[in-house]
Amino acid sequence: MMEVSVAEARNEFTKLIKRAGEERIIVTRRGEPTVVLVPYEEYERLSRIQAYLELAALAEELRGSGLRATQLYESSRKELEARPGL
Repeated sequence: MMEVSVAEARNEFTKLIKRAGEERIIVTRRGEPTVVLVPYEEYERLSRIQAYLELAALAEELRGSGLRATQLYESSRKELEARPGL
């Protein structure tokens, strides 16, 4: 894993984008990690994992609440419909 400063990243942006397609690159500001450049495929994989974990947490919450899925759906739908601009 490569580590570069914000100044280096600014000066070598095109080169870093090409390299980030193959490996993670940590960008630091004053020596502290600020952002990470990752290959897009890895970003997609991490996004799917996060969505799965959020769904699993919601399912666990639903099991503990005593609500049925249809009740939760109707409640959420009504709440969204009540929001202005939607």
